[in-house]
Amino acid sequence: MYNKSKIILLSLAFFSLSGCSINRAANKTLSPPADTKWVNIEVKNPSQYTKPFPLEVRYISYECMKRRISGFDGSVITEPSYNVIGIPMQQEGGDIWKAKVAMTGGGSCKWMLSAVTLGIEYIDVMHLGEDLVPGAAVGVSLAFDNDASRNGQYRFIKGDLKISHKYYPYITEWNINKKMKDLSLYGKRTFLKYRITDGDNILFEPLLDESKVIRYVEPKEKIKGVYPQIIYPDGSFAPARTLFPDFDKVDKMKIK
Repeated sequence: MYNKSKIILLSLAFFSLSGCSINRAANKTLSPPADTKWVNIEVKNPSQYTKPFPLEVRYISYECMKRRISGFDGSVITEPSYNVIGIPMQQEGGDIWKAKVAMTGGGSCKWMLSAVTLGIEYIDVMHLGEDLVPGAAVGVSLAFDNDASRNGQYRFIKGDLKISHKYYPYITEWNINKKMKDLSLYGKRTFLKYRITDGDNILFEPLLDESKVIRYVEPKEKIKGVYPQIIYPDGSFAPARTLFPDFDKVDKMKIK
């Protein structure tokens, strides 16, 4: 009985010492210090039919680490904790929307800003078709540390950033697994990617040209050799099996 209790006590002591801040439930409460640096985010909404969506902000903590078992070889991996929050953007007259994000999130886990995603989406689509529903959003992914930028191609920017990018309406007609038409925004990139250093101000000025509507139409049923069609604003078709519209072709296209 004594030996069994001793083993349990020793195990608990080892766990307490080795665990420390690892595997402890991360306290996600943010408490930015008074001297924290703030990043000012501004979006110029291009249309009455669109609206900036809330910022998706990710903080990272190396203070409250966590462990997980690798599905590849069963090894134990120690990694930082993440804290994702949404920050609504506030309209400040006309088409200007603003929000600010603390670089130092603080709190007991010493949260630090890692990434911010911002952008716009359709909120009203009836003007382009009564049977349409709003589709996917577009925007910008900002990385503020190496962790956030480790996956994907990010353009490195030092200092403030001003982004102006053009978008066109993109109607997708689903017919096989569901009957629905959605309206999204289509640009050369769905989400532009930037790695930011020493930047205090981010301005996103998307341009929307609704005179050129792109369509993606699924066949009425699944038939071998029959593929979805991409129809350009001038009525021409993309080659069979084309996955995405040619943005440059649309951009240069003249519509009578």
